[in-house]
Amino acid sequence: MLYATPWKNAFAPATIANLGPGFDILGLALDADLGLGDHCEVRLAPAGQLNLSITGDQGRLPTNPLQNVAGVAAMKVIEMAGANTGLDIRLHKGLPLGSGLGSSAASAASAAIATNEALGNPLTRQQLIEAGRAGEALACGVPHPDNVVPALLGGILLMVQDDEQLHLLQLPTPGRLSVVVVIPELEVKTADSRAVLPDLVPLSDAVFNAGRVGLLVGALEQDNLSLLKVALQDRLHQPYRSKLVSGYDEVRQAALDAGALGAGLSGSGPALFALAEEDATSCGEAMVQAFESLGISAGYAAGNVAAQF
Repeated sequence: MLYATPWKNAFAPATIANLGPGFDILGLALDADLGLGDHCEVRLAPAGQLNLSITGDQGRLPTNPLQNVAGVAAMKVIEMAGANTGLDIRLHKGLPLGSGLGSSAASAASAAIATNEALGNPLTRQQLIEAGRAGEALACGVPHPDNVVPALLGGILLMVQDDEQLHLLQLPTPGRLSVVVVIPELEVKTADSRAVLPDLVPLSDAVFNAGRVGLLVGALEQDNLSLLKVALQDRLHQPYRSKLVSGYDEVRQAALDAGALGAGLSGSGPALFALAEEDATSCGEAMVQAFESLGISAGYAAGNVAAQF
């Protein structure tokens, strides 16, 4: 085989995991037009050769493919496809690390997609989930699906693990629904955000969230955005994790005062999201102003939910 092969480029978007009450089970992908996500370029190389270079991470990520989510996801694709080849991988980080926007998932997903394309697309997007989750397992210790699955499939998804099987339900995205994410110049480590969660929660809180997950699914199915104000409420993780994000209460309230249908932490933070009808720009501006009034620099991006693949 000749190895003057072309580079294959793939993009994977930022994602909002733990959407509202859906701790570890609900995720949303942001449209590429928001400009938030990772790009990965892959080309075939001689068998046994695996090279990884990274830009945009300020030198913080390992370039050893065995220690990087992109390398692990790419190698899993090769294994699943039964290919005998090496790879050259160029990862371009467009997401800040520790932002709560699925940075590791975007790397794993973009690498999996690009590797699959370099091989001639032997695997479906659904099959690539296994490779993406292998990358997430390296990053988080557990193959959480709620960032990497939306990064691969787009849209809004409900994900439930049953023993070895992952059940997926693509939820409809109302055409009037707009989303904004606000990224403060703060960082929350996933390990810290996990550590603040209690091992046990009151039964009343479990019932509270269970009802709101059902309400959120129903609101999207029925295109009833008025229900989102209640449906996006949470008692399982945000009351604990929000304490790690300076200004959380003020910023969330600013979004609601600006007309948001609901707002909360994106993933484990520090980014926050808000959903709005038609245009979430005013919510983003209000949220940034709230952060800046507390002396915290922030930026925002507003647009649509990514289309389903």
